[in-house]
Amino acid sequence: MIKLNKNRVAMHVALCAGVLGLVGVLLWADMGGMVLGTLTVAVLVLALVLALRSLGWLLNKRFKPAKWLKVTGSTLLAVIVTLVSLCSLIYTVQDNMLFYNMDNPEARDFLKDKPGHSEVTFTAANGKTYHGMLHQITSADGTVASQMGKAPLLIYFGGNGECSSWRMRGLEENGRWQYYAGYSMLYMDYEGYGLNDGRPNDVNMYEEALAVYDYAVQLPQVDADCVVVMGYSLGTGPAVYLAAHRPVSGLILAAPYATGHDLYNNMLPVFVGPMQLLEKQKLPSESFAPDITCPTLIFASQNDEMVPYASSQHLSQLISGPVTFVTLTGYDHNSVFAAPEVWPGIQRFFEEADS
Repeated sequence: MIKLNKNRVAMHVALCAGVLGLVGVLLWADMGGMVLGTLTVAVLVLALVLALRSLGWLLNKRFKPAKWLKVTGSTLLAVIVTLVSLCSLIYTVQDNMLFYNMDNPEARDFLKDKPGHSEVTFTAANGKTYHGMLHQITSADGTVASQMGKAPLLIYFGGNGECSSWRMRGLEENGRWQYYAGYSMLYMDYEGYGLNDGRPNDVNMYEEALAVYDYAVQLPQVDADCVVVMGYSLGTGPAVYLAAHRPVSGLILAAPYATGHDLYNNMLPVFVGPMQLLEKQKLPSESFAPDITCPTLIFASQNDEMVPYASSQHLSQLISGPVTFVTLTGYDHNSVFAAPEVWPGIQRFFEEADS
């Protein structure tokens, strides 16, 4: 007859209940990617536990170690399993901490009847197809400005919870186009966002940024000599990369970071020493900043809870071109654009870049 160790049975039942409980919470929070990551980690940890227990059983049968050695081995096993579990979970689910893949079909439907808005799709030289939105400034009678000649262009890179249709709808409803000083705006979604396939990461964000620029400057309605790049939060990474690798007239950054390390440690302050090896998305904006020579406008809030103010300052000090650094006070990460100095400052920057 098989004898069951009640303590071990209780431990495994508690472990399974904990994993299932965590999966349930993640599903309730609509974080399906983390569910897959959690289950993957659970399987890896279970395999590790079984392997180590099998090894312990073989050693016990062969050498019959003293009781104190058994206790030490069990403690070491618990420590190893705990560390592997934590490291595996952090590495597996961290993309869900940075990327909130978003689509908003209701916003696309809303914009279909609005003058100046159009959906954009193109296939780049890398063979990937990208989707997004283009807005062109219109006159009072509804005439698109570019119909009267080439218009300057803003290429925008959004934050982790934005998509092109959502951002464009917000600008339309809040009457922000008045601040764009005659600029058209192109916002192509990241991979996995909007109508795009794939999964986002720092490498394909940079790759897409160059592809978007190369596509945009060939459009007949775009003045290729006056292209400004703008990024918010996560989007400041590809914006910085693009400004460092293509000739642009200006760069606007809202809540920018110097490195992905700054973002990781701000969300979960454990990435020190060897733990930095677990950082998947390097996002090394500080490496590209010295190659930026165009005028740059930066907005950073001292009350930003997502992107450390010091990280924004550090990035600004590395840019080679002229930098206007605007410090905001009393605005958190998601309310940066609500600060009264932001939109007039953007408008002045557009007018100066156009001139």
